[in-house]
Amino acid sequence: MWYWYIVSFLVSYVLGSIPFGFIVGKIKGYDLRKEGSGNVGTTNVFRVVGKKEGIMVFILDLLKGFIPVFYFARFSPYMGIAAVLGAIMGHVTTPFLRFKGGKGIATGFGSLLALMMVPALLIFAVWIILLGITRRVSVGSLGAALALPIFYYFIGDPVYIPILIITILITVIAFVSHRSNIKRLIKKKEPPIF
Repeated sequence: MWYWYIVSFLVSYVLGSIPFGFIVGKIKGYDLRKEGSGNVGTTNVFRVVGKKEGIMVFILDLLKGFIPVFYFARFSPYMGIAAVLGAIMGHVTTPFLRFKGGKGIATGFGSLLALMMVPALLIFAVWIILLGITRRVSVGSLGAALALPIFYYFIGDPVYIPILIITILITVIAFVSHRSNIKRLIKKKEPPIF
């Protein structure tokens, strides 16, 4: 029934909106909104709080995307799509922090891992390669976002047009949420991860 798509979106939105980076930062005595890049996502936790905490937040952010999508996608790939959008939008626009969240990369990766494992692993490889070359998380994230619809189109089996459209929308969301990073990259002022 149509209302299950709304349920899958809303449940995923609520889970996705849990600001683990902000919570971990607060526990350690940092307000990430006022430290580093001012972002509450994984990268800023790495920079401001530490590697161990950054890894923990990455895993938590990944799981809050993976779990609801994995659950809802069992019923229908289209419910999975709704869950992916909900989880990412929840992370990016968390109501717990006045609708200013992270950039959605770890949560998006977890969501995609549950919906389309092979393309997700391939874009993770793109992210790793670009991060290794440039030492800029934003470059890896933007490159992976660009690769997502391409990999899905050529590897998805079968290729659902609505999911292809969503992969393009995810790419757009990634670029919009990385506006400040793109400006810094153009000015050659984007700091390395370490």
